[in-house]
Amino acid sequence: MSTMLSVQGLQLAFGEGRDAHTVLHGVSFEVARGESFGLVGESGSGKTSILRCLAGQYRHWQGQVHIDGQPYDGTRSPAHARRAQMVFQDPYGSLHPRHTVRTALAEPLRVQGLDRIDERIDEALQQVGLPPAFRFRYPHQISGGQRQRVAIARALILRPPLLLLDEPTSALDVSVQAEVLNLLADLRARHGLTYVLVSHDLGVVAHLCDRLAVMQRGRILETLSRDALCAGEAAHDYTRSLVAAADEAA
Repeated sequence: MSTMLSVQGLQLAFGEGRDAHTVLHGVSFEVARGESFGLVGESGSGKTSILRCLAGQYRHWQGQVHIDGQPYDGTRSPAHARRAQMVFQDPYGSLHPRHTVRTALAEPLRVQGLDRIDERIDEALQQVGLPPAFRFRYPHQISGGQRQRVAIARALILRPPLLLLDEPTSALDVSVQAEVLNLLADLRARHGLTYVLVSHDLGVVAHLCDRLAVMQRGRILETLSRDALCAGEAAHDYTRSLVAAADEAA
């Protein structure tokens, strides 16, 4: 399979001189087209920082990134928006409280100068299992799971091949987490999407990802398949400790 995402030597630091704090230490990985790839590790390991570099929220990183065969320098451009979109952890925080669902979904279409806005909105809502009437609702009028479905619809409305998923179910009730994960799996299968999923929950990663990279203190310790993870074939002590902690929590 061809490569959808290539990250080579990604380095990120905040501050300057003696006050500089390095967050990412030369991170490298590749994700095949149509693959779902997980980034796991404890809080502060650098997982979300990688997504923010890829989404254009951080621009002062160093390294080489290619998305869908095109070099990426960190600029948030219309062309980049058509290649990659991010789904954030908190669906309420990522939607403007005074904007209707229609306004939220129409904004990226208008920025791109696309037509048939209402038709595209209906299609996007249908893809995530919401009726067209939801376009008139505000975020506070819908549940957390429905808000995350709207956020996924907004990410999909430009039909990007790559979705960056930042803990997409951690802010949801347990009862709806599985519904959203199953939706994401179905969308990937139907549209051939590529995912990069950040999560601290190995169960979520095992449910959705083909491969995963284990991170600690801004470095990738090891990369392994889901099958290898579930078979207890992790090579690094830190990975084994994560598995043991997940087993105890279950």
